Amino acid sequence: MCGRYVTTDAVSKTNHLAENSSNIGDYKNYNAYPTCMLPILLHENKKLIIKNLIWGLVPKWADGKNDFKPLNNARVESVDEKLTFRSIVKKYRCVVIADGYYEWQTTDNGKQPFYIHRNDGGPLYFGGLHQRNKDHEFVILTQESEGAIKPIHHRMPLLLNENQFDQFFDYEKSVSSLSREQSIELLYHPVSRQVNSPKNNGIELINKV
Repeated sequence: MCGRYVTTDAVSKTNHLAENSSNIGDYKNYNAYPTCMLPILLHENKKLIIKNLIWGLVPKWADGKNDFKPLNNARVESVDEKLTFRSIVKKYRCVVIADGYYEWQTTDNGKQPFYIHRNDGGPLYFGGLHQRNKDHEFVILTQESEGAIKPIHHRMPLLLNENQFDQFFDYEKSVSSLSREQSIELLYHPVSRQVNSPKNNGIELINKV
């Protein structure tokens, strides 16, 4: 799964791809967590635009249920069949802009957080889904972990390269049929447990410990 990630200067990093029709500005978030308003790439009128959406999706059937906890992730293997996602995956896909993300490994000394990022320092793009309820919300698509990430956690975000965006936004194709982009090489290192608290949000969170 993906429960925290880092996104910095998303507008500048994607201005070669997307229009900034909402006039959102660059900012740095080293501890993005569910319920945050975060920069997302949407495909509207055959072009990419960047908007701020809320992380956490409430299904239409749960709208109005005060005790329903918004969904942060959706498994790519089952979105085509699940009631919650099967209609929006055919119409409302999005791309999440990140520098990297955090994952926790269970150890004898408790859960150790790791920061996971591209080896070349470039941005990561996660496949996602979005919908408009009272708010405009999104979830991150996840897949089985691959390669170096397997020892850390069994799930990881669905990673996309820019050259896969057209395929991802082709609604005639299932997201589960997307080829995994093996050219994205990930690195990881342990970080401070300070990241466990949403109150902490500084560049020191991604430093190796």
